[in-house]
Amino acid sequence: MAVSQTIGVGQTLFRLRSVTPLPVIALLVFVLWRSRAEVGPFGADVDAALNVLGLCVAALGQALRFYTLSWVPEGTSGQGYQLEAKVLNTKGPYAHVRNPLYLGNLGIVLGLLLIAHNLWAYLLGLGFFFGEYFFIIRAEEAFLRGQFGAAFDAYVKQVPRWVPRLTAASRGHLRDGHFDWKRGFKKEHNPFAAWASGALGLYAWEWHARGQLERPTLVYLLAAQMAVLLLFVGIKGWKHQWLKRA
Repeated sequence: MAVSQTIGVGQTLFRLRSVTPLPVIALLVFVLWRSRAEVGPFGADVDAALNVLGLCVAALGQALRFYTLSWVPEGTSGQGYQLEAKVLNTKGPYAHVRNPLYLGNLGIVLGLLLIAHNLWAYLLGLGFFFGEYFFIIRAEEAFLRGQFGAAFDAYVKQVPRWVPRLTAASRGHLRDGHFDWKRGFKKEHNPFAAWASGALGLYAWEWHARGQLERPTLVYLLAAQMAVLLLFVGIKGWKHQWLKRA
């Protein structure tokens, strides 16, 4: 595929990135339903450990997204449907890895797949993730190179695309050292509610399919889901009130 075609596909996938996972999610649901939550090859104890590990990995991915979005200034990091960048982010999390938000997404996806612990789910989920971002990232890099030229090329030489470097390539913080946790909550309540609900659904399905979903466990799961929904609604309402005052 020619470079221009790759970029064109990436631009399209960037615009549609909120809906492109839906068919894959539907296919993953079908795969997991067919599996009947069978015990993995290493036994039920390993499956239980993967349930805990998956939640931790997803939470770390969410934490990275929250941290990144609490630092970045408005008009950067392409949160809308069009590629945009008023400035080139090279500090804070961007001094360690070029795509901290996508690395956070990978943590969330991998965490949910660990909870599912199904070989076909791993292949489908990770295959789709890296396939889509292969094109999106190249479209973004072409856009940033057009916007910032040599400055972006110098940044690319210093900072890896996926695997973070241990030491920062440049010192300092984004937003002039202002960590805006309110912005992080306003940006991240939707994805948090989505993946947290998905994790609880995976737990419920596994325990139900294995005949282990007893009443106390079901009560705990429903209480956790209610807490997620209340947090989501609370932040959504606070966000709307904030926008009215702005």
